[in-house]
Amino acid sequence: MMTLCLAAAVSAHAQSFAVDNGVISGVTGIEIQGSLYDVAFADGSFNGVYPAQLSGYGQLAQEVAQVLLVASESGALTANPGEQRNLQLLGCRSRESCTVLIPEHSTGAAPSAQTTYAVEVIYSRDGFRSVTSKLWPFDASTDTVHMPDMLYAIITPAR
Repeated sequence: MMTLCLAAAVSAHAQSFAVDNGVISGVTGIEIQGSLYDVAFADGSFNGVYPAQLSGYGQLAQEVAQVLLVASESGALTANPGEQRNLQLLGCRSRESCTVLIPEHSTGAAPSAQTTYAVEVIYSRDGFRSVTSKLWPFDASTDTVHMPDMLYAIITPAR
């Protein structure tokens, strides 16, 4: 119930998965308070995958995570018609589930951030299934290439 209230409060929805070569490379058309965003998935370290000067997405990280969850739970977030089921996220090598990290805040900025707080979104069985209730700290040098079930989300304004 709280998830639905938060999503309604941010006036948000997600449009569709972006599918490239049989994997989900991102989510397009996430609307939050009248602005549209796209999310791309990437493997690497915070300092390696995010643009220079990024020190996190602030409240947008939590809002995007909640929109992904609500859109998955409602069935609104799906691959395009005709796409196969059981698609993996780009960079995720686990068949069970994958953790998507969305940075909220870091000390310093890419490419030399130190520590950051992130929202954790779990993807499994064709959808996002949970969001951490609280942001948690991790080392910005964490490289998800070495973690088969973890990757980063990069948020950009939709084009």
